[in-house]
Amino acid sequence: MIILVAICAGTATYSISYLLNKGPVFASALVTLISGIFLPYFLPENGPTLMAVAACASYAGQVSNKNVPNLREMIMVSLITGALFIIFSTSYVGIGGRLGSIAAISCFTWMGIKKVFKNDNLQDNKISYINKVNFSEK
Repeated sequence: MIILVAICAGTATYSISYLLNKGPVFASALVTLISGIFLPYFLPENGPTLMAVAACASYAGQVSNKNVPNLREMIMVSLITGALFIIFSTSYVGIGGRLGSIAAISCFTWMGIKKVFKNDNLQDNKISYINKVNFSEK
């Protein structure tokens, strides 16, 4: 349920921000407000936790569209956010900045994953190009 709420909140924030051109702060505030009102009401047992997950994912949804250019990538960032929320659910409880830190780490993680795979493809292309040059010289 945590992963699902994270994906919904992150993609909703991203969509409101960039597809509807309302801006990241407004989008995050709207998603956090709606989740804060409805989740505890409809899911009284898990509502407060899911509300925190939605707020955390909405912070991740504020990422620049230069770093996360489409909704598919935002789904991945939101998935990472939900997973990190589960992992760190007992860490730093009551300490300010935990949700924002999880959101930032999620965005940085996704950007790092993209960079690693991009560099691997570049390295493969360089190696194949070098092999072609060496074979043509022999």
